[in-house]
Amino acid sequence: MWEQIRSNQIRSVILVILMGVLLLAIGYFLGLYFFDSAIAGLVIALIVWGIMNLVALFQGDSIILGMSGARKIGPQDHPRLYNVVEEMKIASGLEKMPNIYIIDDPALNAFATEETRNMPL
Repeated sequence: MWEQIRSNQIRSVILVILMGVLLLAIGYFLGLYFFDSAIAGLVIALIVWGIMNLVALFQGDSIILGMSGARKIGPQDHPRLYNVVEEMKIASGLEKMPNIYIIDDPALNAFATEETRNMPL
């Protein structure tokens, strides 16, 4: 399991780097075309890449939950599900109860997000 987690982390880093390289290449050529300066295009591409990464870091969970139409549930909505998650929280030693969302879709689905806004730095 730990090997799979590490493999996914490495793939994620590679994907972010490749996205940056692609964005820089596009910025280079657009800078040459519009500004007659590749440096201007690279600087704009770096700024766009930085903003994209900050938005993904701080708002990525909200964006995914909104796109999927997920709704947050409490203990009164689905008591059995809430109880299972609460037991897992206790068993894992988490301090805070994670938020639980339901997606109304006939397809099987599951994903996890980490809410970085509410985490202590």
